[in-house]
Amino acid sequence: MSTAPATTSILLVDDQPENLAALKAILVDESYRLVTAASGRDALLRILSEDFAVILLDVRLPDIDGFEVASLVKQRERSRHTPIIFLTAATDDLSAIYRAYAVGGVDYLLKPLEPEVVQAKVAVFVELHRRGEQIKEQAELLRKAEQRRRDAEVEDLRRAAQARYQNLADAIPQCVFTAKLDGSVDYVSSRWLEYTGLAFEALRGWGWQAAVHPNDLNQFVSKWRRCIESGEPLQGECRLRSRHGAYRWHLCQAVPERDVWKRVVGWLGSFTDIDDSKRHEQERIHLLTRERAARAEAEAAVRRSELLAEASSAFSASLDEASVAAALVRIAAERICTWCVLDLRKEGGACRVAAAHRARDAARFAERFGPRELPLAEGGVGAVLTSGRPDLRVECAPRDVARALDIDDPGEIQELGASSYLCVPLVTRGNVLGALSMVWVEPGERFEPPDFAVALDVAQRAALCLENARLLRLTREAVQIREDFVAVASHELRTPLSALVLQIQGLTRAIGRADGGLPAEQALAKLAQAEAQIERLTRLIDTLLDVTRINSGQLELSLEDVDLCDVAREVAGRLESELERAGCSLDLDVPESAIGRWDRLRIDQVITNLLTNAIKYGRGKPIQMRISVDGKSAVLQVMDQGIGIAQEYIARIFGRFERAAPTSSYGGLGVGLYIVDQILRAHGGSIQVESAPGMGARFQVALPLPPRAAGSPGPRGERPGSPLTGPAG
Repeated sequence: MSTAPATTSILLVDDQPENLAALKAILVDESYRLVTAASGRDALLRILSEDFAVILLDVRLPDIDGFEVASLVKQRERSRHTPIIFLTAATDDLSAIYRAYAVGGVDYLLKPLEPEVVQAKVAVFVELHRRGEQIKEQAELLRKAEQRRRDAEVEDLRRAAQARYQNLADAIPQCVFTAKLDGSVDYVSSRWLEYTGLAFEALRGWGWQAAVHPNDLNQFVSKWRRCIESGEPLQGECRLRSRHGAYRWHLCQAVPERDVWKRVVGWLGSFTDIDDSKRHEQERIHLLTRERAARAEAEAAVRRSELLAEASSAFSASLDEASVAAALVRIAAERICTWCVLDLRKEGGACRVAAAHRARDAARFAERFGPRELPLAEGGVGAVLTSGRPDLRVECAPRDVARALDIDDPGEIQELGASSYLCVPLVTRGNVLGALSMVWVEPGERFEPPDFAVALDVAQRAALCLENARLLRLTREAVQIREDFVAVASHELRTPLSALVLQIQGLTRAIGRADGGLPAEQALAKLAQAEAQIERLTRLIDTLLDVTRINSGQLELSLEDVDLCDVAREVAGRLESELERAGCSLDLDVPESAIGRWDRLRIDQVITNLLTNAIKYGRGKPIQMRISVDGKSAVLQVMDQGIGIAQEYIARIFGRFERAAPTSSYGGLGVGLYIVDQILRAHGGSIQVESAPGMGARFQVALPLPPRAAGSPGPRGERPGSPLTGPAG
């Protein structure tokens, strides 16, 4: 047992120094430690800083009286049991005495003090204080002994539990571990050591990471650290390497161990082998995925077959190109997209021919994108029409669609909406016939690979039907042209034959009436008329033969040095009588010569056909024929002021059996300009025409000249050729 402290603290409170001195003299003792305070505030500060065995407190103090000081001392838990002896010089104030006991005083002494009484009373309280301290010390020793006993029992229980826990951890198939607060491993079960083949020292701390698959390590460790920081349980999967080097999937589960204050003090976890179940689950998911994909593919194939069957039926319902185009945009808008437009290629560009919207009136929507000409631009629809490659934009803005469709006002597409765009070509037999542009409107809608394949199939079928419709139209046109040609050819051939028959019959009757005495002049006149009809018939036959030769590729040229000016003069002289009958004057403006390597008869045929056409269509109007040389070519121009040619016919007049004027008003087989064009192509030359209705026509022929020898003079009369600027007038 320990002894009491060597000194005991006693607090003396009085505002009079002589009273404090008297008290210190009365209570002088080596075992006492006397502490003085001259005011109530000072006394309270002393009491707050240390404990006292007894307090001798004067009732009357200058700032706070002794009763208030006592009341405050008793309100404090630590000092409420400290005995207070009040001191006062008032001998007859009983209320003060009652009040002193009421605020917790243990005694009340009157001044002047009797030393023996003061010493005795203080000694009693000091002794009580010392014994109380001894009791506290003994209680603390007993408490510590009890705590040591309990700690020993707890430690024994902990060791027993730990041994049991380790035995349990070694008995289960999982790899069990414990970790410190920072996540470093401080225990692993024997299953860990058996599975990994590593010693515990290699796995201690963070060494266990060596057993984790490199591809899983970063993700697993990051998750483990997050759980350590948050105190949340861990559940994650990773692959662990066995002692044989094979990796197997394990499920790691770890929970925090907490003390009575719910603070994390460590971690308890395990690794469970799930490799077999994971492989089985993966196989099940794989089979399920394949089954769903097969089912979706089958359903898509059924829908695709139904769509293609519907498309084929709709396309084949009519052999008209416009009907096929309308059916195509209707089916696309109903089954593939929200709205679409169709562009078809034509000579030198394209034409927007049809449009449809899923939720809008077909006629009004088609008018919005009504038929209009389109240039073959480098991007958008033009690129698809040129290259034959689809254009897919899974996500796009309305301005992108407006640019792709060559629409000047993006607001028009903004009003319709556009979120995804697909343009597929219509290709058949290697030729791009057109392009179908399809648009989804809602943000969540977009073109997927199945849509892409279906759109290509539908476009291909539509292209085939459009091509068949076009071929049917061309066939019908060809049949009509053939019938028209047969009718015209029959008429053209019958006219000279009929005239020839009439001339011969007239001659026969005249000879019969004259009994063989028909004058020679009359006979020769009849024969000359017959010869003219024979020549006309011969020209018609030669023309037909030329068409046959050109079609079979048997047009042969006999090249020689030919003066184009001489040929022009000869043709003009030969057709002088026809010019007179038609009432046309000919202004022949040619240089002295223009010599090149050409086929004279074919060049004669070219000039004859051009001048004959000018006479036929410019009857009663002057005709001009000019020849010039520009150094590389000889240029022939034939200009009339006749009926002219409409713009839509200019590209067609050089075709076989094509005519720009009705047969009923103007005769001919419709092959003259076709022969001219083919003859010029065979010479390496070209022909151009400019005309307008009622403004006449200007035909310009360019024939290549042979390269000049060094220092040799050019053709006589050479002068620059005038450009083809407009119709003659």
